[in-house]
Amino acid sequence: MIRVLHCIPTLLGGGAERQLSYLVAGLVAQGHEVHLAHQQEGPNFALVKRSGAHLHPLEARHASDPRAATDIARVLRDARIEIVQTWLRRMDIWGGLAARSTGTPWVFSERSQSVTIDERTASARTLRLLLPAARAVVANSETAAELWRRGLHGRVPVRVVANALPTDRIERVEPADRRELGIPDGVPLALYAGRFTEGKNVPLLGKALARLMEHRPELHALFLGEGPELDDFRSWARAHGLHRRIVTPGYRDDLFRWMKAATLFVSPSRSEGRPNVVMEAMACRCPMVLSDIAPHREFVGEDEAAWCRTDDLDALAAALERTLDDPEAAAERAARASASVARFSIPAMVASYEAVYREILGHA
Repeated sequence: MIRVLHCIPTLLGGGAERQLSYLVAGLVAQGHEVHLAHQQEGPNFALVKRSGAHLHPLEARHASDPRAATDIARVLRDARIEIVQTWLRRMDIWGGLAARSTGTPWVFSERSQSVTIDERTASARTLRLLLPAARAVVANSETAAELWRRGLHGRVPVRVVANALPTDRIERVEPADRRELGIPDGVPLALYAGRFTEGKNVPLLGKALARLMEHRPELHALFLGEGPELDDFRSWARAHGLHRRIVTPGYRDDLFRWMKAATLFVSPSRSEGRPNVVMEAMACRCPMVLSDIAPHREFVGEDEAAWCRTDDLDALAAALERTLDDPEAAAERAARASASVARFSIPAMVASYEAVYREILGHA
C-alpha cells in the first residue's frame, strides 16, 4: 500500500482533471491510500468523491495565494504521505514547494507541453527552478517526454504513461437526441470539443466550415467547451449569420453522447499532449479529421482518420469534404480507430503509475 497525495487546482471538465479522476478511483480500488488536495470542485469531482479517496479542500482560492503551499505541506506531514504528484501549473508550483520543504518525493505531471524550456513567464521560470528536485516527470506522450528529456538534460527521469479511457462505460452510452440543442435530425453534423484557446485553432475550423456551408445548406456544427476565445467565436458566428448552424452551448458533461450523434469529429490543433478528446472520439467510433501533428500521429494510424496540414484552411476544408462525401470510407476508418484505442485501459494506466511510484520509493 502506497500513501499518495495528488494536487490539482480544480476538478473542472478538462482532460487532466478527467484523467486524475480515473487514476484516483483506480488506485483506491487497488488498495492504496489516496489523498487529493484541490481548490475547486467541478464535473470530475463526483467520481473522486465516490472513490473513497481522502479529500483536502485548500483554503487558498487563487493562483498567487501562498497558503496553498503551506496547506499542502500540512497534509504531507499529517497523513505521512510517501509520494506527492502535481497536476497543472498552479499546483506544480505550490505542490513542488511543499514537497521540497517536507522532503517528500515529488512527481510532476506533464500534460500539454505548455512549459517549454524557453518560456519567459514568471510561473514557468519558477517551475524550472523547482523541477530538478522532482523524482520523476510523467508525460502522456513520447513527443512531450522527449521535449523534457532534452530540457532537463537527464537530471530527472522522464516516464511515459498514456491517458486512459473508461471503454466499458463509453460502450454503454446511447447517442444524444440532436433536438436537445436545436439541431435537426438527419443532417450532417461536425463536432469540435475542447478548450477555446489559441493552440486549438478553432477560428480556422470555423472558416473551413463556413466555406462548406455555402454549398451544403444542411451542414451543422457543434462546438463544445469553454475558454477565453469562446465569446469572440460566438460573435464571429453571429456576424456571418451562422449562429443557428454553428451551435456553441459551452461545456457539457455528456460528450460521449454527442460523439455518437455526430457525423464527424474535428481536431485542428497546432499542438497537444495526448488529447483525451481524440481518444474518446476513437472509442465512440466517430469518424475523425485531424491536424497532422506528432501528438496525433503518435497513437492514431494513417488509415484511422482523415489528415490535413496544420494551419492550412484549404487542406482542412478538403478533409472535411472528403469525410462527408464518402461516409462508408469514414466509417471504416472509425472502426479501425475504435479497435486500436482499446489498449488504453484504466487498469493499464493505474499499473503504470504504480510502477513509477515503486521505482521512486525503491530509490528513496
